[in-house]
Amino acid sequence: MLVLLLMVTGLGAWQSARDYGAEVARVTAAERARWLGQDAKNPHSADHYGLWVFRPSSPLAIFDPGTEPYTGRMVRIEAHLFNDAVYRAVQDAGPFDRAGLSDVSDVVGLVVPLVALLLGFAAFAADRERGTLRLALGNGAPPGPLFAARFTALTLVLAVLVCLPLLTLGGVAIASLGTAGWQAWPRLLVWVAVQALYGAVFLLIAMIASLLARTARGALTISLAIWIALCLVAPRLATAGMEMVSPAPSYRETRLRIDGDLRPHKSAEASDARAQATLARYGVSDQQELPVDLRGLIMVENDHHAFAVYDRELGAFFAALAARDAAFGWAGLLSPRVALQRVSEGLAGTDFVQHAHFVWSAEAYRRAISERMNAEIRDNPQRDGRAMLAGPELWREIPPFAFAPLPLSRSLAEIRVPALLLGLWLALLAAGSIPLIRRLAP
Repeated sequence: MLVLLLMVTGLGAWQSARDYGAEVARVTAAERARWLGQDAKNPHSADHYGLWVFRPSSPLAIFDPGTEPYTGRMVRIEAHLFNDAVYRAVQDAGPFDRAGLSDVSDVVGLVVPLVALLLGFAAFAADRERGTLRLALGNGAPPGPLFAARFTALTLVLAVLVCLPLLTLGGVAIASLGTAGWQAWPRLLVWVAVQALYGAVFLLIAMIASLLARTARGALTISLAIWIALCLVAPRLATAGMEMVSPAPSYRETRLRIDGDLRPHKSAEASDARAQATLARYGVSDQQELPVDLRGLIMVENDHHAFAVYDRELGAFFAALAARDAAFGWAGLLSPRVALQRVSEGLAGTDFVQHAHFVWSAEAYRRAISERMNAEIRDNPQRDGRAMLAGPELWREIPPFAFAPLPLSRSLAEIRVPALLLGLWLALLAAGSIPLIRRLAP
C-alpha cells in the first residue's frame, strides 16, 4: 500500500508538472513573438508594453513542491514596477490536496514513519511474549549483534519499499522534464538518501519501544503515541511558536515605504529641479543644446533611484523571510519531521531561497530592458519636436529570459542545520538504545 500510494501520488504530480512545463513553453514562445512583433514605437512605450516571464519548475518538485504552490510562478515585466509573482497553484487545489497527503513528501513525512513503526514494534516485544527471546539469549546470542542484525534487516526492507519507488519516479521526472541547471541526479540521490535516513529514525524508535515494552501491544501503543507527537503535534507547535517568537515582516508596510519614497521623487516639482540641475551640469540653458536627450536622461536617473529603493526595502524583506526560514530549521530539535521538511524542499529546489532567486532574476531582466530602452532615448536626442521611434531591430536586442537555478552547493549550505539535526536524532536514538540492549538477559 505504501508503494502504491507513493507511485500514484508521484505519477499524478509528474503529469501535472509535464502539463505545466508544456504550458509554460507555449506561453513563453507566444510572449516572445508578441514582444518581437510589436509595432514601431517610442522605446519607453515598448518598456511599458512589457511581457510575462515564468519560473521553470524543479524536476524534483514532483516530490516536494515546497513553496512553489504559494509564492507564484510568473512575473509581469514592465517599466518602473517591481511586480509580485502571481499564479499560486494552491488556489486551484482540490479537497484531496488540502487533506495533507497532496504530494510525495507528505506521504514520506507521515506514512513512512508509520510503516517503519509497524515494521519494528514487535522486533523484541513479540519474542519476549512468546519466550523465544529468552531461548535465543540463553543459547548465547549476544544482545548487541542481535539488535544490529534485526535493525539492519528491517532497514533494508524499509529502504526497498521507499527508495526504489522514489528513484523510479525521480528517473522518470529527470528524463521527461526540463533539468537545465538543476543538477537533477545528485539532488535526487541525496534526497532519496535523506528519506531513507528519516525512515531509519522511526524504525529505531519502534525497536527501542519494543525493548521497553513487556508486550507487543504495549510497544505498538508507545510507537503510535510517539508518531502522533513527532509527526502531527510537534510540527504545528513549531509553526505556532515561530509565529510568536519571530512573526513574518509585513509586506504591506514594505510596499507603503517604497511608495512613500518613490512618490516625491516622481513629482513634477522634483522632475523640474532635476532638469534644471542637468542643464546646469552641462553648462547650457536649453535642452536642445544638450548632447543627450533630457527626458531619456531623467528616466535613467529615476530608474536608478527606484532600483536603489527596491534593493533596500524588498532586499530587507526577502532577507528577513530567509532568516526566518533558517531559524525555523532549528525547530528540527522538536521533531525529525520538521527537520525533514526543510531539508526536503531545499534539496528539491523548491524552498523560499530559490523563489527569491527567481524574483530577483526577473527583476534583473526587467532592469536590463529598462536600461536598454532608456539608453536608446537618452543617446538619440530628438530635435525640433520629432518623435523617437524604434522598431524590430531594437526589440531583438533583448534576449529571452533565462533562469539559472541556484546550484546544489548553495542548497546544501542552506539546509545544513536541519540536516545535522536529522542526523543528530538518529545518533541520539542509537546511543539511547545501548543501555537498553545491555539490559537484555536470558
